[in-house]
Amino acid sequence: MENTTLRIHPAIGMARVGNSTDYYLGPETMAASPQKGTVITGGLPIKPGTENTTITSEDLRDDQGRLKRQAARFKIYQYPNETGQVSYPTPGGEEVLIGSVVNGKKVVDIIWTAHLANKKANCWEIDEDANLGIALYKNNEFPPMRNPDFMQTTPQDPKSVDPSDPVRLKNLVIDAGPRTIMASKGSDTPIKFDKKTPATYFDASTGEISEQSNYPIQFPASEGKSKDGSDPISYLGEILTEPNGRLLVLGGYGLAAGFDNEGNYNTAQTLCFDVDNDNWLDDTSDGPITAVIVYEDGSKEPIKGSAWVVATDPAYAPQTLNAVSLWDDIYNTWLENFNLQPEIYRNGTYNENYKPSFNDEVFPTLNASHMQMWNTNLPKQAINGHKRMMTLTEEKPPFDILQYIRNPDGSQDTIGAPLMPLSLGDANQSFLTLSRQQYFFMKQWNKGMSVGAKETVLGAGEQLDKTILVNCLGGRFSPGIDMTFIARDVNLYNENWKDPAIGPFRIDAKTLDYSSANTEKPFLGVGYTPLRSYKVEPGDICKFMSIPWHTDYNSCATHTPAPNPGGKITKENIFSGDVNTTLFWSWPAQRPVAVYTFDDLVSNTDRGELPEQRYSVRGKGTAATEKMHSVGCEKEEKNQFEMKAMNVGRYQNRRNFLTEWVKVGTIIQGPAIKNYPSDFSKDYYLEVESKFDIDESNQVVFWPNVIDDEVYPPKQ
Repeated sequence: MENTTLRIHPAIGMARVGNSTDYYLGPETMAASPQKGTVITGGLPIKPGTENTTITSEDLRDDQGRLKRQAARFKIYQYPNETGQVSYPTPGGEEVLIGSVVNGKKVVDIIWTAHLANKKANCWEIDEDANLGIALYKNNEFPPMRNPDFMQTTPQDPKSVDPSDPVRLKNLVIDAGPRTIMASKGSDTPIKFDKKTPATYFDASTGEISEQSNYPIQFPASEGKSKDGSDPISYLGEILTEPNGRLLVLGGYGLAAGFDNEGNYNTAQTLCFDVDNDNWLDDTSDGPITAVIVYEDGSKEPIKGSAWVVATDPAYAPQTLNAVSLWDDIYNTWLENFNLQPEIYRNGTYNENYKPSFNDEVFPTLNASHMQMWNTNLPKQAINGHKRMMTLTEEKPPFDILQYIRNPDGSQDTIGAPLMPLSLGDANQSFLTLSRQQYFFMKQWNKGMSVGAKETVLGAGEQLDKTILVNCLGGRFSPGIDMTFIARDVNLYNENWKDPAIGPFRIDAKTLDYSSANTEKPFLGVGYTPLRSYKVEPGDICKFMSIPWHTDYNSCATHTPAPNPGGKITKENIFSGDVNTTLFWSWPAQRPVAVYTFDDLVSNTDRGELPEQRYSVRGKGTAATEKMHSVGCEKEEKNQFEMKAMNVGRYQNRRNFLTEWVKVGTIIQGPAIKNYPSDFSKDYYLEVESKFDIDESNQVVFWPNVIDDEVYPPKQ
């Protein structure tokens, strides 16, 4: 291909932690989407060493039963550059591999650089009590700072702490620094982001890979012995390549580490909160991905635009589609702020003449509602209603479907059932709503203005951008799993997307001068700040997530709405009828709550019929109690109003999940399960590879559930 520009895809890639050294590749098909030539739907990860062979239940864990990590795979595509400006979608695009020809020159190697960091401990709180998300950063305001008293002898005002203090930047930020790898040499020898491996980068001034011995690699509080789920962190992941030149990025092992007020590793730290826990680190991370093409004639071509990788929680239900995905939130932000597709949205208005594709823009929302049955305790009536949705076509629906869908204009934020989605909201919204463009597409279809299968116009690279984000959580950023409310901030992105070498959905990465690194000074600063025009540094994406991630995952089973439409629930008003005491789900597609297990299915006396459900999190210590009882948190938990039914499906001591997350099973489709009976339904999605030997939680009771429900032991 002649006169081309080069881009890395996906624009944002997702790696996931696991406690195994082994890995599989992240999925490159959209969750729950029909796939040609197979009954198995999209969303399954890929076996390493293959192009697109999906895993089975045998591939989820290694020979020792440890949970495998998910690698993010990055590719390079070349696009014809005829007009000098990009429009979206950009049809075509051809992958560049070793041996490809670009602008008449043969590619003989690819030099990749990645940089991983974690800034969570030196970030602002999510502030669960305020529950305002990004609004906390408006009007030049900030939420309270995490670890406000770090290295201080007296209590500090959390809203006055300076995150740019070099002491904080050195002792509260994990920065592994950059690592560079040549594709021709990297398929057998991974390069680690750890304390011992030197920082390396591509030096554009010399055209060579340089080792930077002066880079201040930082792994604070990393000396000590593991105890009770606290493990010193001295590794964030590694990079390697496929023989054809693609890059693979692996994240950490899912560790959390406690530290004291002087920055020393300390296993005695408490975990009293679901999201913001001071004196803790974890080994999630994020950072930029860059590449340089090496040609046969010896010349090198740096790719102008970068990609980004996020290493985050495991995906325990990879084939379940979120009602609102990360793609929906990011795509909405780009539609409404970057003039991405003026045929859909222009000058503050959606085009009422636009005819959405039923297959691509309507059906996924219907399909997502149907898929929730595999991760929640929906009653049969609701399941049957969702199944009915699956029979609808591009024709105008035979009933007014909008009467069942919550309007995202804010007018129905406090109305629960029967409005959908039947999940909790964020940013001071009691209940989840579709993103605005999702609702617009549904509205057009409801008017009879949808069309069937449009010809696919997304090229393979841009399709990969979309697919990766579709498979991630959106909608409820409190704070979320993969990314959080910053996904809606225009300042996060490179606005120069019409440059053919950039394209849409790119993080606005800061240019990093590694040659200036000094061992005596932290290399990374405060970096990106919401609603400000600051460039994005490594560690800036994950820093707004829960610290450690384990406590948030454990807690987000079911909750009452927050804010509650009737006010805060107290023991005096629970029977008043004014407050909403119904329990709703948080992120069931990412954090399964109630599941059907394969083991129960095959032992069911009614052959092939779905068995009773179990809680996904069900080990010793998950039987619901009147109050959460995390060790050392008596003061913090004393005045919390809780009842047993509010605490089902989770560990009652948050600390337990630091070690028990590796036992949680994964929900995948029946035909992908080893020894799945041929006469069983091909449309079952079942939990496999759980390491909870005995169910010690509670019996799953079909929704609706309320906070004063009785709780019962589970069926054994």
